[in-house]
Amino acid sequence: ARECLRRGVVPALGAHGLAPFAKTLILYVGAALTHVGAGVRKDAPAALDALLEAAPALVAAHAPASTLGHLGELLRRGDDGGVGTGSSVQRGVGAQKPATRLALLKSTRRFLTTVVDETIGDGAAAKATSAAAALSSTTSTSTSSTTTFVWGDIARDGTSTRVLGALHAERSRRAPPSVMAAHYAAEDGTRDDANSGGTQVNGESRAAVRAHAKRLAELAMLVWDDAAQTLADERGVDVDRVRVMAESMACARLALQLADGADEVEIWDTGGGSTAADIVPQLARRTLGAFPVSAPASVAEKNDVAKVREAMVALNFETCRLLIAASSSVAHAALVRHLAPVTLEALPHVLSRALQYVTTCLNGIALDGGAVGAAEATEDGAYVELLALARESFSLPPWCFSAPMTGSACAELIGAVTQTWERAVADEDGERVNACVTLLTSVLPEEAQQGYSRIPIETAAGWVRHIPRVLWALKHENPVASQKLLSLLHVVAARNPPGSPLADVLTQCETELAVLFFIVPPPSGSQGAKSRPGPFARLPFACQCSAVQLVGVLPTLTAPTMRSLAKMCLDVDRVNVEIPVVAVEALTSNLLAVPLDLTVSFLATLLAGAPGVGFLEKSSKRNATETRGKSWEMCRRVTPRAGAALVALGDAATPWNGALLASAALRNMWAQRVEQGDVEGAARTAAGFGSLVAYAAEFASAVSSDTNIDDELSSVIPEILAWLILHAEHAEEAATMKRILAAAPQLACPVANEILANFENKKESTDARDVVERAIQYMSTLIQLDEGGDKASSGGVRKAASALQSLAEKSQNNDVRKLASALKVTIDVVFAGEKH
Repeated sequence: ARECLRRGVVPALGAHGLAPFAKTLILYVGAALTHVGAGVRKDAPAALDALLEAAPALVAAHAPASTLGHLGELLRRGDDGGVGTGSSVQRGVGAQKPATRLALLKSTRRFLTTVVDETIGDGAAAKATSAAAALSSTTSTSTSSTTTFVWGDIARDGTSTRVLGALHAERSRRAPPSVMAAHYAAEDGTRDDANSGGTQVNGESRAAVRAHAKRLAELAMLVWDDAAQTLADERGVDVDRVRVMAESMACARLALQLADGADEVEIWDTGGGSTAADIVPQLARRTLGAFPVSAPASVAEKNDVAKVREAMVALNFETCRLLIAASSSVAHAALVRHLAPVTLEALPHVLSRALQYVTTCLNGIALDGGAVGAAEATEDGAYVELLALARESFSLPPWCFSAPMTGSACAELIGAVTQTWERAVADEDGERVNACVTLLTSVLPEEAQQGYSRIPIETAAGWVRHIPRVLWALKHENPVASQKLLSLLHVVAARNPPGSPLADVLTQCETELAVLFFIVPPPSGSQGAKSRPGPFARLPFACQCSAVQLVGVLPTLTAPTMRSLAKMCLDVDRVNVEIPVVAVEALTSNLLAVPLDLTVSFLATLLAGAPGVGFLEKSSKRNATETRGKSWEMCRRVTPRAGAALVALGDAATPWNGALLASAALRNMWAQRVEQGDVEGAARTAAGFGSLVAYAAEFASAVSSDTNIDDELSSVIPEILAWLILHAEHAEEAATMKRILAAAPQLACPVANEILANFENKKESTDARDVVERAIQYMSTLIQLDEGGDKASSGGVRKAASALQSLAEKSQNNDVRKLASALKVTIDVVFAGEKH
């Protein structure tokens, strides 16, 4: 029957096919665990393994408390199925051969792992979406997940019963309710038994599962006691008994996790105690005397020494995991109730011994050589689990390390973690680096929030110091790890105490972050050196945002970092159009960390925008139309933020100060692009400058009655704005000009004269008609906007418009002369009633 179940029925039906029969199968297998027949009891764990391999969720959902009870009873009885005799009875478990007991413990461990995952682990989170999955399975027409069994006849269109079968299978995941089950569930599975004089737990409620798990943890400890005699056996250490000890420790840890897996409110409401609080004193009294075990002086006959040493390493590791899990459970239980003094006295001994073993393993020794043997080195694959144990230890409340022994053990562990982190970075060990990153991202944010109560701030600074190097090693190939490190840097820097060692380290990290944004040669570098994107420019959008937001929290910002960041923000081929906006917002929230000239230069660079498509670095993957549209979209997104940020550098007394500071850089960039023939890039620069002037003019008109503009700025504004008028291709530029002239009408006359000068230079060119059309259109706008201005300004605008109209009338192009006539009509209408 076992072989039929394992090799025939289970593979044929699959998880969905087993669902209707799951309850019956599991109940039969559970009853077989304690059957009167020795052969049945021996085969039952293998049958349970077959079900666990095929459908672990079904096994965990049906009668987990009963199965736990049967497994515990089989552990207690042993091979003879009775009460047992001899020394085993004194230890509370029946006699059983080591190999048979080892197989039973492995099956028990597998079942406990499944139940823990499905109730308080990842499987519990997956249950939240099971209803949606069931609904989708009823409407899906995809192939069944089973191997040879298919619900319904899929060959008959419209009459298939597979949908009903899938629905029935999903509903059959849970056992059908009964009156008694509902009654006990309403009472949380408990009932008073007058004959026993106490409260017994029945049914399949959470309380029943916890009660059987607690009993199973106690039995696992008794099994450990029974097998521990081999450590003092004169005939040598037996490998099977050592493996039994390791598996019993693993089962005790999982059972403890299941027994204490309820939340604090549930524990308080039900009045249940903590299983760990009861076990910790026993661990201190019974287990610590043999932990950690050393290499044996001799082994039993026909035993391989290498296998015995390997089993002892596994025993030490599983014992350490149990000690840390028990300490964590006790620490959480202490938050909701008072614990017995004996538990609080035993906790420091248990925790410190576990921390010392983790430290020893991280330092490279997994098994002490003892008096005559050689030490066993820690395997490379074990460091991930060891760092996970260290992370779990550091997550304990600070009061757990208040005792001298736990405090010193914690300090030694911190030193071992530091050395492991440094070696992993130096060796570029990806697996170990990822484990260290998980530890750092779990520990340092909480430490930064609590003021580095467990991890000294000097040690935290040493951990943070290597992050830029790790980010460079990760590049863009591991976005998840990069995101973790960037978020960690942000949290630590945001809570950085000024003048602390961490502040100095963050300053050093800032200088190394520049090449991660963009590799830009220094201004005084060799000729011909080209810039190229750094790892951050190739990361996903979320990682790019995290990297850019570091600008808002770092204690200092230098020129290389700001130059590289600006280069990345304008990399239209790789970054999202929102990245420059994020950069401006981050910079404006941390202005004290960057010199004023760097702030102005960075914002002016973003206002200048990206060069034209033809002037970008050559790329065979670039679509010119899409790149041009993205460049203008980026310009329209960032210019309002950058312009407002520059204007905010002034005040009511000097409202034009921000525009004045950036005008020279913008004018030089615009002139350079015009000279190179990059009309598209020059238009973006002029549009950015126009947005800056518009914000400055509106701010000046709102806070000051003084209409004077600095001479240097007043000479730059008409030149760039007039060029923008004659080359603008979007409605946004026209709206910007209207804002400027509405807020600063004194600029109308200089802009009109500059338009006239530009027209005189281009009136005989091939694009004269386009120039005249734009000139006349905006000249008409200037006239109408300036209609209510002062007399001197109106006269200047009219004079410039009349001169433009006179020059256009002399053109040999008929279209140009028609536009000149239209301008004359506009002049006569607007200035009607005024003398020439």
